[in-house]
Amino acid sequence: MKLKTKIGIILLICFAVFLFVFYQNPYSMNETKVLHKPTLENILGHDSLGRDVFSRLILGAFFSVIIAFTSVLMATICGIIIGCIAGYYGKISDFIVVQLTEVIIAIPSILIALGVIVILGTGFVSLIVAIFLMYLPRSINLVRGLVKKEKHMEYVIAVRTYGISSFRVLFVHILINIKKEIWVNFSTSFAGAILTEAGLGYLGLGIQPPYPTLGNILSQSQSYFLSAPWVTVSPGLAIIFIVYFMNKLGKRTEG
Repeated sequence: MKLKTKIGIILLICFAVFLFVFYQNPYSMNETKVLHKPTLENILGHDSLGRDVFSRLILGAFFSVIIAFTSVLMATICGIIIGCIAGYYGKISDFIVVQLTEVIIAIPSILIALGVIVILGTGFVSLIVAIFLMYLPRSINLVRGLVKKEKHMEYVIAVRTYGISSFRVLFVHILINIKKEIWVNFSTSFAGAILTEAGLGYLGLGIQPPYPTLGNILSQSQSYFLSAPWVTVSPGLAIIFIVYFMNKLGKRTEG
């Protein structure tokens, strides 16, 4: 990504946060403005409780991005460590990792979310753990496959002849050569995690009100799609934009 693009994104985020902090309170309810249409003062109108939709959308997008980013980052880091060990050493470690990932993959995502919520309850931590478990096998399998391929390359064989430790071979030489594929996987997984969070929030398994996320905003506004479409359309468009942007970023890096 070009430097100008990065600066533009940072400025856009700062501008949005500025508007959110100094513009409207996302938790403030006004009975006189229930389902008010968008105006110049409130550019996305008000919801069924008279709360400003724009400020709630900014805060909800922030929560959703933080949850998705944290869970996918954890899955990527753990996937790198486990996948490197399984792919490089093979044998028993590889067999155990393969069996565990296959078990997790065989469990429907909704059951994983329900199991985590039953144990930890609803909240930020349980949602992060649930999404982490959903995307961990994907990261492990990717890194494991790449490492198994790279360890037979000539540069690895040459490095090993100099007596360099396996740790250095793995996390210095091999990891550098597969970092591009890992980044692509991270960006696409991040986009998928946004959709996962939105789906869980829509089903009522995510963050509970009054904290907004893109998923629960969409769920709470579905009844007013015909009478107040701006309340439903705005979180839907936000989800589409974030997912599209991350997918394009991953494809651009891949190319």
